[in-house]
Amino acid sequence: MADEVEVREGIRAALDARSNFLVEAGAGAGKTTALVEALLYLLDTRRSALEQAGKQIACITYTNVAKHQIKQRIAEDPLVYVGTIHEFLWSLIQDHQRELLDALIEYNQGLPRPQDMAEIASGLQIQYQDRGRRFADGKISHDEVLALATALIGSQSKLARIIAHRYPVVFVDEYQDTFPATVSLLLDHIVTAAGPACTVGFFGDSMQKIYNTGVGALERDDLVTFTMHSNHRCAKPIVEVLNRIRPDLIQQPDMDKTAGEVRLILKLPGAEDENPVQQARAVLETCGWPAKGVKYLSLTHRSIAAAHGYSNLLQLYSKRGSHGRDDLLEGTEPYAQFMKAIEELCAAYEAKEYAHLTTLLGTGPLTIRKHSDKAKINGILQKITAVRATGTVGDVLDAVTRAKLIAPPGRVKSIERTIGAEGLDERAQRDADFAASLRAVNYQEVVRLTQYRNELTPFSTQHGVKGDEYENVVVMIDDSAWNQFNVDRMLTGDDHRKERATRSRNLFYVCCSRAISRLAVVFVTPLSPRSEAVAREWFSGATVHD
Repeated sequence: MADEVEVREGIRAALDARSNFLVEAGAGAGKTTALVEALLYLLDTRRSALEQAGKQIACITYTNVAKHQIKQRIAEDPLVYVGTIHEFLWSLIQDHQRELLDALIEYNQGLPRPQDMAEIASGLQIQYQDRGRRFADGKISHDEVLALATALIGSQSKLARIIAHRYPVVFVDEYQDTFPATVSLLLDHIVTAAGPACTVGFFGDSMQKIYNTGVGALERDDLVTFTMHSNHRCAKPIVEVLNRIRPDLIQQPDMDKTAGEVRLILKLPGAEDENPVQQARAVLETCGWPAKGVKYLSLTHRSIAAAHGYSNLLQLYSKRGSHGRDDLLEGTEPYAQFMKAIEELCAAYEAKEYAHLTTLLGTGPLTIRKHSDKAKINGILQKITAVRATGTVGDVLDAVTRAKLIAPPGRVKSIERTIGAEGLDERAQRDADFAASLRAVNYQEVVRLTQYRNELTPFSTQHGVKGDEYENVVVMIDDSAWNQFNVDRMLTGDDHRKERATRSRNLFYVCCSRAISRLAVVFVTPLSPRSEAVAREWFSGATVHD
């Protein structure tokens, strides 16, 4: 398309002129392709200069998934540093340990609840880790990396010039989710200190900002803006809906994507206590939708847990603190780690992947060395499988431990010994109570969670699908699921919480734009008459179920 050629040529011209720029690309426009092509253009035109000067191009991503995707598409060229924003910032400041320690002490003093840093070891090394922080031991997490990078680079123009010399071009992927402080750090400090020696290019879509911390729309006079109007993903009827949701960026579908289907379900046929996903599935299957190959997008993990059957497990971990849910989903908490290992073992057994099974068993007492070992382990895993089907989490953990299949983490062993004990301190009692409650949960909830985590179910949270695409998409809207979103009030435009209204519209747009051929939007909670009128207008031409 002429639009894409014009944008591609504009980006190259901006790079040649050392001009900072922004690429605004709606859903399905090919934003990542534009970014990769820009990287390849730089590698083609500046490779010799970069190699001779020992410099690199930096490409900052928001997620590890995006990082790996971009690295793969440029064949992991060593002249391009690709990393998440926190990885990038930490790489810039980690060697400045003395300044880091001073900045950390000052940062800590400004906190509402400063940590005790009275006794700091001589030569303390500041270390960055994904989560968990203890300043007295030099351990910092995501928030501190951003704050310390801002403090160090913002106050030292020499350091800013060194960074610009090291990375003469910096690309920012998914700019809308980037912290405002990071944008300022790049443009107001590094570029200001280095001048034309450093070029920054932002790629993204302001309408796809769904995280509270992101900068969102980026409007600056010092950026040349290019807008991409194509939509290579969605069928024409879906693009028409997207254009009504977002009239300020009208997209054009590909010429060969005229056939498609859009449905708006304003009222489900069943009772309120019936599973809404199952109701929606029944309605759509009567309309010719396939039984398989349909992606259901729910607002929260809580909605998915209820639909797929692991609510008790999720609720229990959610009470463990701000990272509790993530610890469960990622399998990083000791019990979650143990259950994840058990499920991986059972999956290898059920798939008859005996080489992988041997690796998982490690060097323990039940390794497969001869045929009789295989028969013994087969018998044990048959029993474990039976317990998984009907027993509790405690039943399965005990069975695995007794069989010596795999050893539980040391932390699990320690907590298990405290269950029912008296005279425990507050933290130990909290851990013991958690373990006792976890042991009582039906183990099938662990199995269902594992299916979700391994994408063996048709469910996803709406936060987790940005950048993905699916042939058939059903968006389940339930305004009662979380007070951070309210689509009903967003439709009427009378939500007094403007940030929530923007977030709701953005998330609605992100979800609808994942569909390739078929899109259905289901309102689990009823809309007000005014909201329903707007919904009907946005979905004019769609089949409406009311």
